[in-house]
Amino acid sequence: MQEPDSAEAELATIARETFEYGVIPWAGRKYEEWIRAWARRHPRDPRGLVQLPMPLYRAFQQRTPGQRLSSRQAQSLGYPRVPGEEELARVRKELHEALGRCDWDKAHDLDAELRELQERVAATRVSALRPHPLLGT
Repeated sequence: MQEPDSAEAELATIARETFEYGVIPWAGRKYEEWIRAWARRHPRDPRGLVQLPMPLYRAFQQRTPGQRLSSRQAQSLGYPRVPGEEELARVRKELHEALGRCDWDKAHDLDAELRELQERVAATRVSALRPHPLLGT
């Protein structure tokens, strides 16, 4: 399966109830926050609809009823990657290239963008990959 990490990734739209009472229980406590990190509010109906990356939605649709998301499935979906990591890698690469060309104005702008992205991704990682003492993880 593909990783859900992509700015242009297709999104599946589902009802919030399906997300809260179907997807989240399927993910289980271990992956709940990680799944929530990938979920987005629908721009036209932020209270009633949720958007998920297609690979996550397909995995949910293909689940065996009663079984939770396995570690192997989660890893194939990109766990422990969180939203923003792909963009962070892109900005780092562009900064490296700008420094190699001695393009100081571009490097300055990219450095500011990189710092902001690093903080955002770090905050997402802390919340999405929080250890669960009751689960022993």
